[in-house]
Amino acid sequence: MATTRGEGDGDRDVLLARLAVATDAAGLGLWDWDLHTDELVWDDRSRAIFGLTGVELTGTVADIDLAIHPDDRPVVQGALDEAIVGGDLLDVEFRVVHPDGAVRWVAALGRVLLDGAGAPVRMVGTNVDVTDGREAAQQQFADATRMAGLVTVAEELGRVETVGGALAVVTRHAAATLGTTGVILCLTEEDGSAVTTYVDAPLDAATVDTVRRLPADFPLPMVDSAVHGRSHFVPDLEAAAAQFPGGVGVWRRSGVRSGCSVPLRSSRRLIGSLALGQRTDRHWRPADREFVGALGALTAQTITRIASADAAAEAASAVARLAETLQRSLLTAPPEPDHLHVVPRYLPAAAEAQVGGDWYDAFLGPDGATHLVIGDVTGHDREAAAAMGQLRNLLRGIVWASGGTPAQVLTTLDRAVTGLDVGTLATVLVARVEQAGAGRVLRWSNAGHPSPLLVDGDGEVVLLEGRDLLVGVDHTADRHDHEVPLVPGSTVLLHTDGLVERRGSDLDAGTATLVQTVGRLVRAGVGLEELCDRVLATVPRHPEDDVALIALRAHPEDLPRPREAGPSAVPELPSTAG
Repeated sequence: MATTRGEGDGDRDVLLARLAVATDAAGLGLWDWDLHTDELVWDDRSRAIFGLTGVELTGTVADIDLAIHPDDRPVVQGALDEAIVGGDLLDVEFRVVHPDGAVRWVAALGRVLLDGAGAPVRMVGTNVDVTDGREAAQQQFADATRMAGLVTVAEELGRVETVGGALAVVTRHAAATLGTTGVILCLTEEDGSAVTTYVDAPLDAATVDTVRRLPADFPLPMVDSAVHGRSHFVPDLEAAAAQFPGGVGVWRRSGVRSGCSVPLRSSRRLIGSLALGQRTDRHWRPADREFVGALGALTAQTITRIASADAAAEAASAVARLAETLQRSLLTAPPEPDHLHVVPRYLPAAAEAQVGGDWYDAFLGPDGATHLVIGDVTGHDREAAAAMGQLRNLLRGIVWASGGTPAQVLTTLDRAVTGLDVGTLATVLVARVEQAGAGRVLRWSNAGHPSPLLVDGDGEVVLLEGRDLLVGVDHTADRHDHEVPLVPGSTVLLHTDGLVERRGSDLDAGTATLVQTVGRLVRAGVGLEELCDRVLATVPRHPEDDVALIALRAHPEDLPRPREAGPSAVPELPSTAG
């Protein structure tokens, strides 16, 4: 018996060691609440997450109110009461306020334990700090919405008839999206000897007079951009003094602490620069630089149109190119998980200046599972593009913040769409590849989207049926998970309806043709990159609708994933401009 106890103790030690490793890796804090005595036992990490390290505690559940944000206490209490009464799981997110005033977001998960009579006696659970994940999702949402807003800028600039009118549009949108305090438009004179400026900024009269016309060698970033075509993103006054010491006096008089300037080019030459100023220091992120560059490109097209009689055609092409740039900015390069090959493709509709709502996404979740997403927002305009960016980033944030099966993710997404008043309808399919013992399982949930294809190594194709309501119709509707084994050599293809829908043709006929095409290509041993290209080649030359697709091929886990010829990043979009 002593030996048996020793073996049991050893098993318990192993389990505890595994639990410690798992909680350390996930950053989880543990807690245990006695519902009869109200005694609350939590580990050091939970106390640190709540900001209560070193704080004297009573040892009861009332201690949590020391840190929870006052506005969120009713939410937490309601979630606790609901879990206890229902004998169910606790799942709640809330803010905590640390002693130094820092506000952090915490996700708490718990389970109610019942006694032999079915009465709740304890609740055990975990805490984790999800602040970074929420902030990242919010930043992605803001960046996508900001890029979508450029289409509105393009439309407004398309209606202005003067340089001053163009400057007013740019100033308003730059202030709203970047928080800048002023804009200066520099136009390079024909002989390149000087630049003339148009100022929309809170500068004193003397400073405005100083910068009204500047020689080509004047030491300011905006002049260098206008004359030499170089972009500058200056984070603070010290950097400005180091790079352009002769012009720092103008910066000081203007009250500007940070700023940027990008060159403006017509189809023939460098025509000037666009400069933005801010009264605080600023780190210019890549997304900021991309936005300012796009704003500069639109401004340059507008100035060219105003100055040239035939610039209307150039402006239309610029808007179309912007639409494609916007769409591309919301599509990402696929991950490269071990033994899984993921290939995306996107083809925009032929109509100029239209931004679609089709999108794909592929990413690794916090548990390492590979997630595939395909979606289509109703409509084909800037509102659809903005909604598409919101849904894409919300879905990513939900996976990272709370995880769950595809059906649970779509349920949360649908509630968020309603709660945040996104006001859109969309078909969305979420799939994830999970490890199941020695094999893999493909688990998916479908919100009204075309059925994906599963192809085995012999080219036999199965449509993965099972659809629920679209996102945005009824956030209380049930959603369902489906699963199927994913054996080595299998190929999964997710697509939007533009791949199979043709005017005057039955949708089922288009799907049947796709099934035959994909099966034939797999039987012929075609690689995944080529398979996607050849499937996309079946689309008419000037498609009426966007087409997005994403494919995954599973390789044996004891062999390295074959590297196929062709790009693995987001493919270049065929141009619809001009």
